Amino acid sequence: MIKAILFDLDGTLIDSTELILTSFNYVMKEYLNKEVPEEEIRSLFGRPLHYQMALFGGEEKAQLLVEKYREHNLKSHEQYLKSIPGAKETLIGLKNNGYILGIVTSKKEDAARLGMKICGIEDYFDVFVFSDDVKIHKPEPEPVLFALRKLGLEPKEAVYVGDSTYDVICGQKAGVETVGVGYTPVGREALKASNPDHWIEKITELLEIY
Repeated sequence: MIKAILFDLDGTLIDSTELILTSFNYVMKEYLNKEVPEEEIRSLFGRPLHYQMALFGGEEKAQLLVEKYREHNLKSHEQYLKSIPGAKETLIGLKNNGYILGIVTSKKEDAARLGMKICGIEDYFDVFVFSDDVKIHKPEPEPVLFALRKLGLEPKEAVYVGDSTYDVICGQKAGVETVGVGYTPVGREALKASNPDHWIEKITELLEIY
């Protein structure tokens, strides 16, 4: 029996695509004098930021790039961040249906909480797992398993909802049910090919499943 529904954050509950692309392009141009194609940036959505920056700047520059990215990103949240249509209403509905709700994200806590606050959804969650909380990240199962340990639940009692293949694979490895969202900004066909247990085109469709 499903008791908890866990969510990825960016691209699943909040629309941060423009915010991420703007921040990424800023650090690439300003500190590496590089231009990275949008599709290449999008393909990295869901991976920890240090991993992304090390790909382009090497380990020696990764920490600087991470710091400058976060600095620009936090300042730009109000300007670029948007809500996913129906996200808040869906969370309220699931809560009313008796589900425990959680966030499992590759974002650091400060940026994740700021995004949730702007979109008015932070208060609906019972558990949070941020990138700071685990040493092994998606697509490995540890972030979801960490959330389950905090809740005292078994994998068969939970679902993980996400917009990237990293989310689905993480959930599958953790042994939980998975949901892929068709409004993903990171590759719809690749997400479908990862074979989530459920597929939704709108976040509100979760209320038809759970």
